[in-house]
Formats: sequence, structure tokens, C-alpha cells
Amino acid sequence: MQEASPATYPTPSLAADRLRLAERLSARTLLLGGVMTVILALFIGVEQDPDFWWHLKIGQWMVQHGQLPSTDIFTFTATGHSWTDHEYLTEILMWLTYSTLGLAALCIAFGLLTWAGFWLLFLQVRRQPFVFVGVGLTIAAIAGSPIWGPRAQMITFALTCLELYWLRTYLSGRSLAINFFPLVMIAWANLHGGWVIGFAWLGVAIASELLSWAWNLDNPAHKMHARRLAVIAAVSAVAVVATPHLFSLYPYPFQTQGSEAQQRLIVEWASPNFHNVELRPFEAMIFLIVIGFALRRPKLYDVLLALAGLGLALQSVRNIALFIAVATPILINTYGEWWKELAAAQKWKFNLPPRPAFAAVTAIALVLIIGVTALRVSNTISPQRQQQLDAANYPVGAADWLAAHPDIGTRMFNQYGFGGYLAYRFYPQPNRRVFIFGEAALMGDDLLNEYADVYYVRANWKQVLDKYGVDYVVENKGDPLPNLLATQSDWKLAYQDKVAVIYVRTPSRF
Repeated sequence: MQEASPATYPTPSLAADRLRLAERLSARTLLLGGVMTVILALFIGVEQDPDFWWHLKIGQWMVQHGQLPSTDIFTFTATGHSWTDHEYLTEILMWLTYSTLGLAALCIAFGLLTWAGFWLLFLQVRRQPFVFVGVGLTIAAIAGSPIWGPRAQMITFALTCLELYWLRTYLSGRSLAINFFPLVMIAWANLHGGWVIGFAWLGVAIASELLSWAWNLDNPAHKMHARRLAVIAAVSAVAVVATPHLFSLYPYPFQTQGSEAQQRLIVEWASPNFHNVELRPFEAMIFLIVIGFALRRPKLYDVLLALAGLGLALQSVRNIALFIAVATPILINTYGEWWKELAAAQKWKFNLPPRPAFAAVTAIALVLIIGVTALRVSNTISPQRQQQLDAANYPVGAADWLAAHPDIGTRMFNQYGFGGYLAYRFYPQPNRRVFIFGEAALMGDDLLNEYADVYYVRANWKQVLDKYGVDYVVENKGDPLPNLLATQSDWKLAYQDKVAVIYVRTPSRF
């Protein structure tokens, strides 16, 4: 009898390799890999933040001068105002990336930073049923779509995700990585003014542990946790001083939060308007968490954390990103644990054996998903698309006209959102300094209120313009001020397009 060739049957090692590959390329891999790939397209987007341009310009200024700005340099109205540039390191990095690799690279970098935050969210829920993980991460990514983009706030989002991941692993007894948080706070304080929120999450954890200890005095673990976290908070408070601003950085976040003018005039500081369709996923997350807490009794820490995140998000649209960092793991863990308890009670079993054929399908599907996502991202951040959006969102044509007429005008009144772009285009030309730009804390409440008086053409609008010697206006087309100036004999329309208009006070060489 002829013996079979050794190649006729797979060797044990080859069969084991195929089994391991089939286990890795499972339905879980397909769903979670697909979700984590596709959501990257939501995070890597074109630049549409009006503050982006002055961040770039001040970053360039710091690189060229080798120092931080101590006072305002872009306006003629706030030149004496002291500037605590809490984002100086981010602005320098933004300029270096932009000047060497281009705007697309900068958009990709911020998108990857946001994606890293979601990876940290995934690490907190990876043991839950993968369907709940995939659906929860998808809802969270869509809910934050009005916030994602190339902006410094993504640093605070990512570092919040890191801090919450460390807190959750510490409170569950799995890791002491939270001990390194003061080092993170040093970086955070040099990168973005949102560092103060790190103390809020520490405070929530300390409060939950103290309350748990008070409820059960026989369990000393809660007391030990609270004591360690209090020490970490104290050391982190000292670590904040490790910036060029030293102690002057402490009051900055509270000045912003305490500014009535900023809260009233700046859109992203306003409370969310749930009539806006893009906020519906955020609204859905709120309801899903409430329903989840009804299905399964939550931990005290999760309740306090959810309330803190929700309170911040309801106060300001920009804080929706923080709510997502807080709520996503709570949402997924709540429903995941509820489902596991239900499945155990009903004795449901969903373990499917690994199949090599499905593994091949998974591999092909993931390659296609990655390819389509890469194509979508490349089209989204293409220079042509960015130029189109710039022309639609910023006074590009008006700035070109001003550049072509350098002798017209001495002092400008500009729309708040235009200030950063105009500062980027014209600094340091003296007759092109702006009236106001997006660093609201630097501008101060008095100037913000005077700007509002002119913008909304209140009774004293002329007095404000006369006070600052304004002789030309760059405004949104259709805004109240240019509509009124069209009726004034001492103002003449010099330029207009679909985005902006320029009015020049007469008599003027025009």
C-alpha cells in the first residue's frame, strides 16, 4: 500500500497557525477593526476653526523671536493687555508642522490624536461584548462630530481619556499608572488651558471613594484610594507651575469661565441647542445612559462622573467632547454588563467556532475598509477642498482686496471670527491690525462688550467706532452693521463678495 505524501495533510503546527489566524480574524475583529478605521474619517477633517489662523501666526512669531508674547500683538485695541498664552507649546508645534509638512499633515496629526483618545476609550471596555463596544464607539464618534478637527482642544480630550483610563484601572485594582499623572499634568499645562479639567476628574474619583468609605467603614480600600488620589492631585497642582507662566497660569481658566461676556458672545461657549440636528447623537447618548442606569444599578463613581460630564456639556457646546470621554465607557460597560447578566440568566451561548473561510472574508473586508477610508480622508483634506472651504468661511477675497490697496484705511473694525484670519494675513502691517480676534480672555470683557455694541448696532455703535478711530469695516455680508452702513452717507461700500464686505469711512482716498 502506497503511503501518502507528507504534503497531503497539514502539519500540526500549520493547522495551529491557521486556527490562531481564524481566531484573530473573527467577527469581533471585523466589527471593531472596521469601526476604529471608519471613525478615523470623522476625526481627520479640513480646518474650519476661525482661531486656527492666529494660533499659527503666534506660533510662527514665537519661533522667529525665541520668546513668548507678553502682551497682545495683533490688535490696536488691546495692545496693553497681558497675554498668558496657555497654548504656546501647541502653537509652536502647529507652526513647525504646518511650515514643514503642510496643512494636511497637521489635520492628520490632530485626527490621530483624537483617534488615540478613542483607543483609550476602547481599552476601558474591551472586555465587553464586541457588538456593544462597536455600537457605543460609533455613537460617540458621531456625537462629537461638531467638535472634532485640527484644534488644540483635542489635546485636552485625549489627555482626559488617558486620565480616566488610569483612574478606572486604579480604582479596579489593576494598575498604579495614575501615579504618573503629575508628569502628564506638566505636559498638559504647557499644551492647553484645559488642564484644569484634570483636577475635576480627580475630584470626582476622590468624592466617590470618600462616600463609599463613609457608607462602608469596614472597607479601608476606599479610604486608601482617596488618600492616594489626594496626594496625586496635590503634586499635580504643583506640577502646573512647571510652565514659563509659573503661578500666573493658575487663574487663567477661572477668568475664562467667569467671563460673562465670553459666555454670552462666543458660540462654542453657549449651551447646546438641541434643535440642531448635529446634536441629536449627543442627545441620544444622554437618554441611553439614563436607560442603562435604569436597567442595571450603576457604580457611584460612574454616576458622579456622568453627572459631571453632562453638567459641563450642558453648560458649553465645546465640552461635549469631555462628555464623550466620560460617558462612552460608562455607556458601553453598563449595557455590556447588563447583557452578560441577562445571557447568563437565560443560559444563552454565542460562542462561534473560528472558521478559516470567515477569516479570509474578514481580511478582505478590512483591507477594503482601510482603502475606502484612506481615499475618503485624502479627498477630504485635499488642498482643493481646503481652498474652497477657506473661500467660503473666511474673508479671503476681502483680504486680497486690502492687500491690493495697502494705503486704504488706518484702523479696522472686523467681525470676531474674521480676526484670526486677518491677523494671519497681515501682521505686522500697522494699518491692518485687527479690532478683535479669538483670544477672548486676552481681549477682556470691556472690549468684548464694546465689540458687541458695534456688531449689533446698539445705540452707542458710532461712539465706539469714533473712540478707536475706526475708518474701515470688514464684516460678514448681511450682518446688521454693514446693512446699516449702507444707509450712512459717511460710509462707502468698497468691496463685497458672498462672504464679506468692506466699508470705508469718507472722506477717504478710495
